[in-house]
Amino acid sequence: MVKGIVLAFLAFAVFAWGDALVKEIGHGLDPFEVTFFGYLIPFLLSPVFMKPGDRLVDLVLWNKPWLMGLRVFLIAITTPLSVMAFRSLPFAEAFALMFLMPSLVTILSIFVLKEHVRWRRGLAVCAAFIGVLIIVRPGFKEFLPGHLAALATALCSAGGVITGRMIGHSEKRFTLIGTVFLATTLLAGVLMIPGFAWPMMHQWILLLAFAATAFVAQALFIIATLYAPADRLGAAQYSQILWALAIGALFFNEWPDALALVGIFIVVAAGLFIFAREQTLKRGQPQGAAPAESAQPETATAPIPH
Repeated sequence: MVKGIVLAFLAFAVFAWGDALVKEIGHGLDPFEVTFFGYLIPFLLSPVFMKPGDRLVDLVLWNKPWLMGLRVFLIAITTPLSVMAFRSLPFAEAFALMFLMPSLVTILSIFVLKEHVRWRRGLAVCAAFIGVLIIVRPGFKEFLPGHLAALATALCSAGGVITGRMIGHSEKRFTLIGTVFLATTLLAGVLMIPGFAWPMMHQWILLLAFAATAFVAQALFIIATLYAPADRLGAAQYSQILWALAIGALFFNEWPDALALVGIFIVVAAGLFIFAREQTLKRGQPQGAAPAESAQPETATAPIPH
């Protein structure tokens, strides 16, 4: 269990540094182009995630095609949206807005999955939105396109989680992971055409480094799930906000003001509370039963990338 938790923290650290590379690329390349090159290499290397009996054709053979198609699209669009957010927002601020995702999952689970959410999680969701208002401060600071992109990233990620729960365990792990790389590469490849510009040498280096982090982080998380259940490792994702604060300050000279720090703390604390509440309810249920309020275990054994 301890080894799995350590590997999960390491995986999310690599994810954070990958997002820092995206921010460093800056405005020189179209966000869809950054996404395309960042996911092309991980897609080509995705067969390493295959288990005995898996086939490459499993990438397009889906047991629940409509749900899988929706899930794949939602997850694929999160990366270019996050690139837009990181390019125009302070690093930690963008991460904090994306961490609204657990609260959005809770809301969507009410309307889509018809789950019953009790007052504790309801208050946590309200607190998360208050935290977002403190960060964005509409009417007091400029609302940038990056704010909208970060919130859209959180919403699409939440939609990916909900569709993953609806899919259940009907798809293979390789299918769930490989289709994310494939769909992200294809979608970004088409959308990058109007704004395509050939990368310069230093941009190629950054793009290759970004691709390496995307692949290594996924691999580390998958290895972590060999030592601990995937749904127990989700809290490690919140360590990214610490990396974001440190990287933003040391490498991008971004120092959040006091109100922004308060908003970030509220959003992260609300997300962690929702996660902890779900784990508590799961432990209190008989073996094989699923509590109405808690989240079902995610279908994918790797986190949704952004």
